[in-house]
Amino acid sequence: MPPILEIYVLWHPGDTQGQGIADSLLEHFRGTPYSGLAGGAVEVYTRSAAWGPDSDRPRALPFGEPLPYGLCPSRITAVVPILGVRLARAAADQASGWRGYLEEVVAAAAEASHVGIFPVCLSGSIDGPLRSLLGSVQALTSESADNPAVLCRDLSQQIAQLVNDPFGDRLNVFISHTKRHSPDEAPDRVDDIVGRVRETLGSTHLRAYFDEADVQPGSNWDDELRANAASSALLAIRTDLYAGREWCQREFLIAKQAGMPIVTLNAVNRAEERGSFVMDHVPSVGYRDHDDATRRQSIEDALNLLVDGALRRAIWGIQEVYLRSIGFDWLPLHAPEPATLIPWLVDNRERAVSDGRVLVMHPDPPLGPEEANLVDQLFDIAGVSGTIDVVTPRTFASRGGREI
Repeated sequence: MPPILEIYVLWHPGDTQGQGIADSLLEHFRGTPYSGLAGGAVEVYTRSAAWGPDSDRPRALPFGEPLPYGLCPSRITAVVPILGVRLARAAADQASGWRGYLEEVVAAAAEASHVGIFPVCLSGSIDGPLRSLLGSVQALTSESADNPAVLCRDLSQQIAQLVNDPFGDRLNVFISHTKRHSPDEAPDRVDDIVGRVRETLGSTHLRAYFDEADVQPGSNWDDELRANAASSALLAIRTDLYAGREWCQREFLIAKQAGMPIVTLNAVNRAEERGSFVMDHVPSVGYRDHDDATRRQSIEDALNLLVDGALRRAIWGIQEVYLRSIGFDWLPLHAPEPATLIPWLVDNRERAVSDGRVLVMHPDPPLGPEEANLVDQLFDIAGVSGTIDVVTPRTFASRGGREI
């Protein structure tokens, strides 16, 4: 599997905050959100110390020249220069190798559509040669320098948009919610939560889609809602009546079957009259309704998960091309479940019977034993027992890459 995403964090050794930022990115992108992808999907590297005895230049970045031994370059490269006072001084110093190094990085990135430069500004505003060097390159949110969660969310979002599939040049978040409240809720509680979500989204680079505000006059609202649910990251605000509402179920199911990232903000106040099997099997964040700070933090936690889900989807979409070439037939972003497996079986049952083998891979973690047993029962009912093999990258590798 060729490398998919490589992140290079650059900072001058004198800008000591750079090491902490690099550590935050290392921990995040080598952590849980991306660990389930096929091996080598995401790597994080650092560039700070001098590479040779005669210059303070760090080691060169690999996208500026062909790699040795016929090695494949990464499909996506993100460069994160940390703009501090010491780097600004080095860029202005003719005796320093940093200016030439940064010029080469910017020039090489301008020639490569798969490379993005995403600066983090330590001092808020860096003027002079460093600013002119970077030109029109847009820095990440100023809060990124001090808040690791914002840093990782902003960078993940920018990289997902660099891939440009399916979200285009800005990540769209579909806000799914009920417009009614239960008798046990304050009359304006649902509106209050939706308003807080809208306010929090407004402080990010994300684009929000609220059906009641964004359906255009004269449009076919049914078609428009379906199209947006099938092409946006979905944030489900699950209040007391949410799971039983027809349109909430429909929006959730459309997004799930389209393979969109979904996160539930669980804001049930007292109790749900009923749950919904359509709405399970996705990440969930509890809405901590203690004070304004915990409410906002809950929403930010959900958005952070959602953005990671968007980038994970983009990377998995690139890996899908290679995995199909070695024989995999279906590569869902999430583990198969009735809501996604049944429509797939309807379309692929005859081929599974005639071919005698179908390989399915989804990112780790694997299904639990009881979940896997239910999936096997669905295969039995469909008459394809023994012909469909469901694996993850790790379970497939652990048996030596053998087929059924």
